[in-house]
Amino acid sequence: MLAVFTSASSALVVAGTTQRPTCSAASLVSRRSVLQSLGVGLIAAAAPSAADAKSDFKWGPMAAMSTEQMDALDEQSRSATAGVLLPSGVRVIDMVVGDGPAPSKGDRVYAHYKVWGGGGFRSGPAADWSFQEGRPYSWTLGEETDRLPSGVAIDGAAGMKEGGWRRLVVPANLAFGDTGLRKVNYGPQGRYIGTKAPYVIKPGEAAYFDLIMLDGGSGRCEALLRPPGVGEAEARKLRSMTCSYKQEIF
Repeated sequence: MLAVFTSASSALVVAGTTQRPTCSAASLVSRRSVLQSLGVGLIAAAAPSAADAKSDFKWGPMAAMSTEQMDALDEQSRSATAGVLLPSGVRVIDMVVGDGPAPSKGDRVYAHYKVWGGGGFRSGPAADWSFQEGRPYSWTLGEETDRLPSGVAIDGAAGMKEGGWRRLVVPANLAFGDTGLRKVNYGPQGRYIGTKAPYVIKPGEAAYFDLIMLDGGSGRCEALLRPPGVGEAEARKLRSMTCSYKQEIF
């Protein structure tokens, strides 16, 4: 498992405890903007009307945090030396260390994610996000997917516990490479990317990911989103934003 590191340039909060980081007041951003940056307020170009519904929503990693802690964590995560640099070149910044199960390679996990291009965290509209679908994204830990590149699905998420909030700086070769990422759209048939859509992450750019692990082995999301006796096609239609109850839609 990946060890958790702290330093003057990387803040850490362990679920259930508080360690208050310090940061100058002049550099702080609002707590609302931090929540929105994670997608918790459902801020997305495709669904701006949802912003007011849950702008103060708090779950898991954010539930016990003060405004000052949220602000300082966001600010400190932007340092070029924040967190720990893995041998692969992925920079891991544990904003909050979860206190739930720690999944192993091969386990199915559920997490919300949001990603930006080379400008860095919250450098404009997100290039892609899971919140639009009303449910966390699910994949097998240790396996690259069509939405999470190897720098996230294999390297970056390793060692993360349920309830954790992690930021990742993923170099281009472990992100979207020379292909880049084009604008993601949603239509009657679901998610799609047009072959001529504009780039939201340019070829050769690093990618900046936020991850919040909702189910790392407790089964809380599995029970609601892949219940026994329900086929895969039908299960994909089920919604629960934080896996707190059935059809939890904001």
